[in-house]
Amino acid sequence: MNRRRAPVVPGTVSTRDGVAPVVRPPQPAGLLEKGSGTSTPLTERILLRLPGHRARWLVAWGLVPWLNLGLLVATGSPGWSGDRVPVVEVLNRVAVTFAVLLSLWGAARIADELGRLQRELAEAVEQEEPDVAWIFRGVDSVLAPLLLLVAVGVVLPMDEALRGEPLAALIQAGTWVVIGIPLCTAVWVYLTLQLGLTRLSRGRLTLQGYHGDRTLGLQPVGRLAFTGFWLLFGAVGPLVLTGFSDLPTVVVGAVVLLVGVVLFFLSLRGLHQRMLAIRQNELDRALSLYEEAYREVQRAPTLEVLQRQAGLLGAAEALEKRVERIQSWPFDEATFARVVTIASSVAAVIIARLILAPTGL
Repeated sequence: MNRRRAPVVPGTVSTRDGVAPVVRPPQPAGLLEKGSGTSTPLTERILLRLPGHRARWLVAWGLVPWLNLGLLVATGSPGWSGDRVPVVEVLNRVAVTFAVLLSLWGAARIADELGRLQRELAEAVEQEEPDVAWIFRGVDSVLAPLLLLVAVGVVLPMDEALRGEPLAALIQAGTWVVIGIPLCTAVWVYLTLQLGLTRLSRGRLTLQGYHGDRTLGLQPVGRLAFTGFWLLFGAVGPLVLTGFSDLPTVVVGAVVLLVGVVLFFLSLRGLHQRMLAIRQNELDRALSLYEEAYREVQRAPTLEVLQRQAGLLGAAEALEKRVERIQSWPFDEATFARVVTIASSVAAVIIARLILAPTGL
């Protein structure tokens, strides 16, 4: 006799007695899941929705500056002297292509690092699960990058418009709409990152003491901060250095770099102070041991007393050496020196070019 089986409902299994629900172990929810839209930057959302292979769209996005150059040459809009395209214009397109590709890569990289930060940061603080998603909220904003796109798009074609070249201004505006999306998304992700680091610094997270890690477990935070820093300088710096034929580009880029450097140090200032406080606490413990050891020596300055206090002095010395290993920033001193050197060098070059630009040098 044929027995008719009951239909199996999704999420259940057939058993001898009928249908039973499947009991699955709880899966850890990822903070940043690719394509989930939770904290996915605007450019990643666009790339995920475009048909075809991702690499082809990246190449197409990177070729837009060269299409801009070709249109300007074809229409004769720039009014360049001679038949050749100035070398500075070619260098500028190379810089723009690099900036676009770096912005696309950097925004995705920061989102991925944020996804790992919650697990890594939980090992450095006393709280079991710091709410990294709330601290770094806003990475997935669509409106903010578009507002930046519109604001900068009004300024950039102004140079051509004032020279009476409406066609060139129209070409520049159209080009900016395309290349401005990754650039503005990268800038917004950087700003969101700095705001998140500021919230992290001012929050109620309690750092654990020194357990051999010179950064007190904050190395992932320092690495994330530097990823954003190199993204901003790598994308905007070359644009400023090669765009002196376009004054609005130089002004906007210089302002972005200046604000970016200031925010970089301000966002980490709170963590810097907390690390200094832990370092000072460890130093106070060492000084306390020194005082206790030498108190007996001062009362009876004999070799026997000094030998008796040798263990205490050794402990104080070891603790002092531990204090010297604790860093005052969530990254090593060499990296900090490189940041200062690069920032000051770029600032000096920009100032020099602005001064020499009117002379034609």
